[in-house]
Amino acid sequence: MRLPLLFVLLVTSVAAQSPAPMKGPPSATEIATLTKLRADSNAAIAANDVARIISSYEEDYRGVYGHGSAETGREAARKGWTDEFAGTPGIIYVRTPELIELSTAAPLASERGRWVGRSTKNDQAQEFRGSYQAMWRKTDGHWLIRSELFVLLEHTESAVK
Repeated sequence: MRLPLLFVLLVTSVAAQSPAPMKGPPSATEIATLTKLRADSNAAIAANDVARIISSYEEDYRGVYGHGSAETGREAARKGWTDEFAGTPGIIYVRTPELIELSTAAPLASERGRWVGRSTKNDQAQEFRGSYQAMWRKTDGHWLIRSELFVLLEHTESAVK
């Protein structure tokens, strides 16, 4: 039986656009690199360095945040971080990976972990906690974040002492 030409063209087109899979077994070096990149991202947030934060994002980055708001694109993320820092000075977020897995089928990695955000607003110390998942993609030898999903699980407030 012959496949319809349109199906063959579609499959060929998708395959041509897909990045090449990673070669060889998952590498401890690659996992260490991703762990360092996450630590660098946390440091950039602590420094309110928006340019450095978004330098770890792909151009078409997609983010879904604690309460369900979403952004698509590096420029939308730039605006989101700029607004966040202007609206809540001193806010920090720390993402702590619990598991990083490398794909053997594509140049992708999955990062799962916990996040915490802290800020002071209206004389109230606030803490937000939750879980997250990130998809990293290696392109031209560099790991960049393709997408992130953050789920808010806890929120506490207390008077500033």
